[in-house]
Amino acid sequence: MQYCFSDDFLKILEFSLDEAIRTGWHNICPDHIMLAILRHSDNDACRALRDAGLDPSFLKSRIDDSIFVPEQIPWSEREKLNFCESARSMLSHASVEAARCHSAKITPLHYLLAVCRMAGCYSHDILDEEKAGLPELLKAAGIEGYGLAPAVAEQEKSAAPDPQVLAAEIEKRIREGYSVNSPIAS
Repeated sequence: MQYCFSDDFLKILEFSLDEAIRTGWHNICPDHIMLAILRHSDNDACRALRDAGLDPSFLKSRIDDSIFVPEQIPWSEREKLNFCESARSMLSHASVEAARCHSAKITPLHYLLAVCRMAGCYSHDILDEEKAGLPELLKAAGIEGYGLAPAVAEQEKSAAPDPQVLAAEIEKRIREGYSVNSPIAS
């Protein structure tokens, strides 16, 4: 199966490295990807958040307060950062959300929907506290016909790419740059 990321999401994945360094972390967690989505701001996830009544700058502030570590990490360490296991899993689940939305590309919105489904990061908890969950975001994004076709639903678990393979390919592309959005095969 092949997965393509939208141009917005590719840029966001690059920003996630900067967010990890800025917040004092030596790896990239799901909240760093969410901070990168909020930093980019002109994407489908931020539009859905605003339309659902949640200010993206408020969400950024809450995530920053939750994960900021006052440790200086040199920018020269940027090349050594990798996605942690939970970020890899979240990226894999974003591909399932793209399939549920009948999209050929994984966008920031699909990542946001994956965060809504999967507990275990501050972003999820904050969205839950603010009543900006999956139903509200789907409605705000104007997504109709959400869900996998019956035949695909039975194979949903096999539809998700291997998180290790997906993350390794993403990390390689971040290091080399995203000049071309070719599909990622798993």
